[in-house]
Amino acid sequence: MMPYGYNWSMMSGFGFFCFITWLVVIVDLVLLGAWLWKQIKK
Repeated sequence: MMPYGYNWSMMSGFGFFCFITWLVVIVDLVLLGAWLWKQIKK
């Protein structure tokens, strides 16, 4: 059996990884949207 603390730290690490991934995706979409807005406004 896995110790509870070890299992929690694994889940916490996975959650952190997911958060970073979503953060990168959101920032990328915002930058893309800003770039498209500049292209349209020209």
